[in-house]
Amino acid sequence: MSVEPLTIARRRLGRINRIVIKVGSGVIAGKGRLRAKVIEDLAYDITVLRHQKIDVVMVVSGAVAAGFEPLGMEQPPSAVVERQAAASVGQHRLMAMFARAFIKHRLHVAQLLMTADDIENRRRFLSARHTMQMLLSRGVVPIINENDALSDDESKVGDNDHLAALVTNLTSAQLLVILSRVRGLYRAGTEEVIPQVEVGSSVQEHVSSELSETGVGGMGAKVSAARLAGQGGVPTIIAEGGQPGMLQRILAGEEVGTLFTPQDTKLSARKKWIAIRSRSMGTIRVDAGAADALRAGGASLLPAGIQAVQGTFEMGDRVDVQDESGRPLAVGLVSYRSDEIRRLQGRARTEYKDVLGYEYVKEIMHRDDMVLVE
Repeated sequence: MSVEPLTIARRRLGRINRIVIKVGSGVIAGKGRLRAKVIEDLAYDITVLRHQKIDVVMVVSGAVAAGFEPLGMEQPPSAVVERQAAASVGQHRLMAMFARAFIKHRLHVAQLLMTADDIENRRRFLSARHTMQMLLSRGVVPIINENDALSDDESKVGDNDHLAALVTNLTSAQLLVILSRVRGLYRAGTEEVIPQVEVGSSVQEHVSSELSETGVGGMGAKVSAARLAGQGGVPTIIAEGGQPGMLQRILAGEEVGTLFTPQDTKLSARKKWIAIRSRSMGTIRVDAGAADALRAGGASLLPAGIQAVQGTFEMGDRVDVQDESGRPLAVGLVSYRSDEIRRLQGRARTEYKDVLGYEYVKEIMHRDDMVLVE
């Protein structure tokens, strides 16, 4: 499906009761200095939305950008320990400025620091969800950031664009807005904004590999986040964050930035959690027959159709499923360990006991534990 311009005068986003707003470090912090005016403008715009009975959850970058200069560094660091140190200095500066900006409008903010583990663990996922529901019911604006001061590479979500997409599904928001330094996704080689990207469209040719000032994010991460939010049925808009009133223009349906349309999905809460978990622990590649059976709907993954198994994972881990060309097909929770699945691949479903010495269930990945991602 190709990228096409909008043909309607106004975007029809539907009824929006809750949105997640991700604010990039390039918007609120540059060269080690927080931009107070931009933060104050954001606080005002979000206050307007709150008066319109719209819940707002913020995912804010900027801790590293705000903290590296006080440590005597000349630029945002790339080493893990240096980034952790910069984040620990910058995080309280960032929150203090947001708290001052919002209190002028009689709104309180709450800080939540999250890691990949908070998404991976079902109980912690639900705990985070309940905490945010309580904060929103009390009129508080949750401000979320990855816990950069403590997260190592193994426990990191990766970037705050990805985290924002996870939070969008965690909070059952109806819209994700990613505020950036650019006006949207530019058409390759130009500064023309692509107004709308239809679900399933490929935009790789338009995505620059350039990173943000802090060495993470970039347009590739934003497009990826929009795809992830779209798997949960939520649209995403990437727009310029330095302009006052941008959020009001977006909610009014004005054609600003780039709108990524979502999949038409009716996933259960459990399947949404499976789909949005931050990482998979391995990959299973299947033949054409198995791929067709999964695509047709209703089929579980059986050992006969498995061609290859990559990675080391345990029973219950999330694993990607690819077709024989390596294209993403599904994600789901496996019923056997990776070494057991390797021994079973290509075998009939009646051979479990002969191969493993036991049989737990007939399916390598049950349909109820699987989400198609094509």
